[in-house]
Amino acid sequence: MDSLQFYNFIFHFGTYSKIKIQKNYTYLLFYTIIYIYLCNVINLTQFPIYVDNDQREAFGGQNVWREMNFIPFKYEFTKLSFYNILMTVPLGFGLPFLIKASFKKIFIVGLLTGLIFESCQLLTALYAGYTFRFVDIDDIIFNLSGTLIGYLIFFKLFKLTFKLLVNKWNIKFNSIVKHIYNA
Repeated sequence: MDSLQFYNFIFHFGTYSKIKIQKNYTYLLFYTIIYIYLCNVINLTQFPIYVDNDQREAFGGQNVWREMNFIPFKYEFTKLSFYNILMTVPLGFGLPFLIKASFKKIFIVGLLTGLIFESCQLLTALYAGYTFRFVDIDDIIFNLSGTLIGYLIFFKLFKLTFKLLVNKWNIKFNSIVKHIYNA
């Protein structure tokens, strides 16, 4: 999808949402931000996909099952582990602006996000016949942790600070302030 198609999709979705689903522009703004974020995360975690016999030989053939890790914390915490946490913090922070969020909902979304990413990496590796991204239970745990950190620390702290500032300075409600205040 090139940028023109992307902006066309956003415009048509925004028009459809405003007319048919009765969503306000503030909701559409937050939806667009989360949509762009998820597209970038999917691009980062799933692509490029190489299916080439030369690469299959270079990676050692069918090593998909040998490289999988189902034992939590089998390996040490690395920079990649930190990146897996950091990658999903915006999901935990941004999702409450779209849905009525609770700890349980955010926990389920964080767990499903990690499971879906790792499952897609496994399916890609099985299709290609080799793996260049490793399926790891730790990645699921780190993705869940990042989502929860985004929700519990950043969103809750942001919301508390925002409400204190609105009340202290008696800020008038417009659609964005109201949407954030009620999130």
